[in-house]
Amino acid sequence: MMPKALAAAAVVASMAGVVGGSQRAALPTGAVLLEGARVITADGAPPIPDAAVLIRDGRIEKVAAAGTIAAPAGAERRDLRGKTIVPALVDGHVHLGYQVGLTFSADNYTRATLLDQLNRYAYAGIGAVLSMGTDPGDIPFQLRADQAAGRVGGARFLTAGRGIAAPNAGPGTPELKASALGVETEAEARRAVREQVARCVDVVKIWVDDRNGTVKKLSPALFEAVIDEAHKHRTRVVAHVFYLDDAKALARAGVDAFAHMVRDREVDDELIALMKQHRVLVMPNIAINENAIHTTPPAWLEDPLLHDVAPEAEIARVRESYARRSADAADRARRTYELILRNLAKMKDAGVAIGFGTDDGAVRDHFYAFTAHRELRLMAAAGMTPTNVLTAATRTTAEFLGLRDQGSIRAGQWADLIVLEANPLDDIANTTRIADVYRHGERLDRGAMRAAFR
Repeated sequence: MMPKALAAAAVVASMAGVVGGSQRAALPTGAVLLEGARVITADGAPPIPDAAVLIRDGRIEKVAAAGTIAAPAGAERRDLRGKTIVPALVDGHVHLGYQVGLTFSADNYTRATLLDQLNRYAYAGIGAVLSMGTDPGDIPFQLRADQAAGRVGGARFLTAGRGIAAPNAGPGTPELKASALGVETEAEARRAVREQVARCVDVVKIWVDDRNGTVKKLSPALFEAVIDEAHKHRTRVVAHVFYLDDAKALARAGVDAFAHMVRDREVDDELIALMKQHRVLVMPNIAINENAIHTTPPAWLEDPLLHDVAPEAEIARVRESYARRSADAADRARRTYELILRNLAKMKDAGVAIGFGTDDGAVRDHFYAFTAHRELRLMAAAGMTPTNVLTAATRTTAEFLGLRDQGSIRAGQWADLIVLEANPLDDIANTTRIADVYRHGERLDRGAMRAAFR
């Protein structure tokens, strides 16, 4: 018999064409004019305080001051005065498929699970996610193709397929370890890259970490071979990194992005210069570390958006876990967390490219979909302005991933939008106060989606 949690995921996945349009194949036709909201375009221009956004056939046709766009014949007009519109977020680092309800297992990795999770991301205003190197088999590629053909919806799904590491030295979580490709020679490293490129992965993922001396680290000769081979095939490489010295060596080798901050030492001027010289983007991934600094339940556990997208039993388990955490462990975690904030602030001030990722699903109970909104707050806590944070989480990450039709609000882009009740430039926490989400110009029926999740 199918476990209840998996059965629930299957029900949501089977609702193609039903749940708020989030799974409908057909794009909306005709025109919609959104009027009166503040619009944060994320394209480098200042916000438009009283704007109009014309959407036609799922794409943005025009953005301008309210009253300057004539509504086409038959267009639907929606009054959004008092609200703020921002682009849907782009999460460049997640690990989908392994947690369903209270279970965390490779057995959960099914099409139904992925569809359910992608719908939760869409509900929370995340327009695209990159599953970073822990996607086994054919399912992720079949799903990505079906989504591109309009047969299923949810947040746009990108995949790195199976990442590359030294043998048994990929993901730190046991359930994810088998997903990584272990290599020991340059020939194996290059072959692994070609296998993934042949499947048209969106990036190649590598792990360069010894997990505190417990596993063998991918050597410079091997990661240099991976980067060289991937670049020959015009594919970018994203590295899981921990140590400052490894980050420098990876930057010299031409890596395209770091999926984490340096966490052993303060970043120095040499690394910053290398990152700027080689145009290395960093996705800070702060939330997974911040979670460990608490010994009592943090306030974000009460956020209504979390309760919309995560099972109550999972939230309860996390809440109860804080009572078992020691003060010493929390202090150690706080030192790492504060180091990450300092390193991010230094990189930001120096002009290093900052992207966006959460590491959702890398460990049990690292919540899918909601964590993106926590990450925004933590990036602001490091000293980034709300405008900087939103740009990192939309346009910058979309551009890095090659999503030329997502990440900002301008003519020609998909109308992937979040309508907020309050201005995130006043308080970045306002991103969870979601009034509506539009996917490809269609307003999602979030009430029906929420009911299906439950």
